[in-house]
Amino acid sequence: MTVPILTSIVAGYFMGNLMASYLVAKWVMGYDIRNHGTGNAGGSNSFLLMGWKNGLIVGIIDILKAFIAVYIVRILYPNHAELPLLMTIAGSMTVIGHIFPFFMGFRGGKGMACFMGLCFGINGLLGLYCILFVTIMTIITDYVAVGSIIAYIAFPIFLACYPDIFFNNPEQVYNPYIVTMGLVVSIVGIWKHRNNISNLINKKETGLRQVLKEKSK
Repeated sequence: MTVPILTSIVAGYFMGNLMASYLVAKWVMGYDIRNHGTGNAGGSNSFLLMGWKNGLIVGIIDILKAFIAVYIVRILYPNHAELPLLMTIAGSMTVIGHIFPFFMGFRGGKGMACFMGLCFGINGLLGLYCILFVTIMTIITDYVAVGSIIAYIAFPIFLACYPDIFFNNPEQVYNPYIVTMGLVVSIVGIWKHRNNISNLINKKETGLRQVLKEKSK
């Protein structure tokens, strides 16, 4: 394993382990967020338990984690022949680190905010599109999970079919290693949403409008 690849893995996973939801919940509410609400250590559960302001703070930090991980690689290896792969590894490992944080017994969040940060770090415009897509899908369907699941499904497909657009480089071609990383993130992210998928099928998933209605009381 080359040093750049190892650096990308370590930097990404380390950044992913910085769990804002856990730390903010401990500071604001005095408890482990994983034992309340949906039991998920992420932005959605933070919003549900601590309100939109704290939820927004958590979401922004989670986006920044992957964004910073990608930029660490950009700074360290700006002229590396495999920079697209290194950026993908760093961002993907941030998502994995967020979902499976070592210091929290591998019980983390669902990784969507980090996924957005991954996209932002590699291609800012694409990252913006990702956020808009998930937001619009949430408004249309009333479920955050729907947009997140679709985004995870689309990720490896986009990497395989449109690598030039994703990396904002017309010379970028299909890379099996990059697509493999995309598949790993996609599979893990969808697996993390397994309860949401089950609830959606059984019509038991809590909608955003219901949460907002309860919060306004």
